[in-house]
Amino acid sequence: MITLKSARLLSLSILATGCFASVAFAQDAKKDPAQPPSKEDSPTNFAQLDAVKGYGGLAFNSDFSAAKDLVVEQDRGPLKIYKKKGEKLIIGSALLETILYYYYEGKLYGVAFHTNDGQDTLNLKSIFAFAFGDGQDSDDSGPSTIWIGKKNGALFDVNTSTGDGSGFIFDHKLHDAYLKYETEAAQKAAGQLIKGE
Repeated sequence: MITLKSARLLSLSILATGCFASVAFAQDAKKDPAQPPSKEDSPTNFAQLDAVKGYGGLAFNSDFSAAKDLVVEQDRGPLKIYKKKGEKLIIGSALLETILYYYYEGKLYGVAFHTNDGQDTLNLKSIFAFAFGDGQDSDDSGPSTIWIGKKNGALFDVNTSTGDGSGFIFDHKLHDAYLKYETEAAQKAAGQLIKGE
C-alpha cells in the first residue's frame, strides 16, 4: 500500500541528493586549514553517523534472506519496503506510527521512522540531533534537515500542517544506486510518455 508518508520520504531522499554536494563540500572545508576540525566546524557528528550499522537487528547492505518477520508494505520493482511483524513502535520517548525497512535489489538500504503527532515528531528529531548533531536545514528554510557522512546519511522531514514527521537513515552506496535507478526509470517513462506508449 502506497502511503503519503512513504511517497514523501522517497521524495525527501531526492532532496538528499541535491543537498549532498553542498554538504559534502562543507564537510571538507575548514575555517583554518592548519587547525584540526572542531565541533563548531560542522553541524554533523560524522563519526557517530558513519558508525550506524543498521536498525532493528538488521545491518545495512545485508541480504533480505537474513531478515525475519518482515511483511511487504510496498513493491516498487527493485525497491521493496517492509514492516516488521510485532515491532515495538517506540524509540526513546517518541511513539512511532511505523518503522519501514527499505531493500534495494535485496539489500537493506535504509530505515524510515514515522510519527503522526507533533510531540512525537519533536522527540524523534531530538533523538536524531543527539545522535548525529544539529544537521543542515534545507536551503529554503523548510522543515527538512539532512546529515551526510562518508558512509551513511540521515534525513528528517516535518509536515508543518499536520505535525507528523519522518526520519530516514541510510547507506550511501545503496542510496546512490537507488537514485540512479530512479532517475533512469523516470527518463524511460518520460520517453514512453512522449511517444504515447
